[in-house]
Amino acid sequence: MTSSRKILYIAFLLLACLSCQSRKEPIAQLQDQLTDDSIALKKLQDNYQERLWADFRWCDSMLQYIPKEQVDEYFKSLNLAQAYLSQFDEMLPVMQQTISYTRQQLKSLKNDIDTHYLKDSIAAAYLDDETAVVDTLHYRVLYFQERLAQQDKVLNSTKKSIRKAAKP
Repeated sequence: MTSSRKILYIAFLLLACLSCQSRKEPIAQLQDQLTDDSIALKKLQDNYQERLWADFRWCDSMLQYIPKEQVDEYFKSLNLAQAYLSQFDEMLPVMQQTISYTRQQLKSLKNDIDTHYLKDSIAAAYLDDETAVVDTLHYRVLYFQERLAQQDKVLNSTKKSIRKAAKP
């Protein structure tokens, strides 16, 4: 093999290796995002789910002691809190399943890329699909972080207000 051919061969191998690396890095980033979102979901569950439901039930049970003309005001905020909490309860197992399934998909995709089982164009399409799933999941986590933190404040305020307004 001539020296110019050796240089071309080495350059080709280097480029091939770099193209593999460029696809691995996004997969690692997606895996990291899944881990972060999984931790965030667990924190939401631990910090809010049971406590907010307990606060909701307490407020709801205390409405019977509130003057009738004030009940509608509390009822609206409690209905909204209940809606967000129910939505979180419904979506939590779906999001957990999505995390688990997507982790497996990313692991398989990485393996398929490493073993050159997939062509670049197909691997890129799969990576785009998995990126969309991870992004959607991430925005759902952000949505619930915002909404549950907001409902925490609302329910705390409602509890204080009900305590003051409740008939002795």
